[in-house]
Amino acid sequence: MFWALLSGIGACADAGYYIVNKKFLRSVDPDLLAASGFLFTSLFLLSISFCRGIPPLGPDFAMAVTATVAINIIGTTLAFRALKSTDISLAVPMLSFTPLFLIVTAAVMLHEIPSVIGIGGILILVSGSYVLNTAAEHESLLDPFRSMLSHPGIFSMLVVSFLYAISLGFDKMIVLNSDTIFGSGVVFLLLGSAFSAIHCLKRWRGRLPEHGVENNSSQLGGIRIFSGSRGLLIAGIIIGVLLTLEAMVINAAYLVQIVPYVSAIKRTSILITVLYGTMVIREEEVFRRVAGAVLMLCGVVLILFFP
Repeated sequence: MFWALLSGIGACADAGYYIVNKKFLRSVDPDLLAASGFLFTSLFLLSISFCRGIPPLGPDFAMAVTATVAINIIGTTLAFRALKSTDISLAVPMLSFTPLFLIVTAAVMLHEIPSVIGIGGILILVSGSYVLNTAAEHESLLDPFRSMLSHPGIFSMLVVSFLYAISLGFDKMIVLNSDTIFGSGVVFLLLGSAFSAIHCLKRWRGRLPEHGVENNSSQLGGIRIFSGSRGLLIAGIIIGVLLTLEAMVINAAYLVQIVPYVSAIKRTSILITVLYGTMVIREEEVFRRVAGAVLMLCGVVLILFFP
């Protein structure tokens, strides 16, 4: 069960990551925010790795790093766009579909297949996401699916969920071909560099204001956050700490459990983000969204006790 504890810690860090990004996206350019967070994460991870010693690298390391970086550039871009325009308690629950997609992708890429009850737990978890997308005005069972397809933010996060189901397979390959820290540090370094280049390219093409941010500030759980260079620095450090913790514990969990189960437990972060969206920033339809999140949690319990 130690892997579940690690995955649970990763879930808390993952929830914090999306909550912090949701807040800072009000005042910081998305590409700069991604670059800052990823570069600080790489700084933290690579510093730890250099202190421990660089691990020997396996033959699939370069291929896996290249693949996951490419997929995560697309996924992060879509996720930030969705977070900026959609309630966090509606957008983030779409990531609950990742374990469902992983039933197929992990079997193909890693030859990891969950048990029958484990698959049942994953299906219950995904059904919780379905509940989150039902509302009083829906008249048929297909209406929530139409909502997913018609709402750009929700649909973007659904696409992100599928992309992550592919990238997570490569993430485990990276761990198996290096260790739990160094490979992720390299991935975040490349991601941060890529988003820095994307921002510079947009600036060069004249698609951004001079500083790439809006001139305002907002609140993060009662703490004031600032735009401009100071906001970017604060955002980068906070996100870097959260992603460093998440990468270390999730990668350690990958070594002792299959990816679909680790991902499913990690998605309990959805419950945290839904509670935050409904109780702290007062997003609407509290009971329906919390009910859906609790149903997801029931699916996770099945996975924990009947893997």
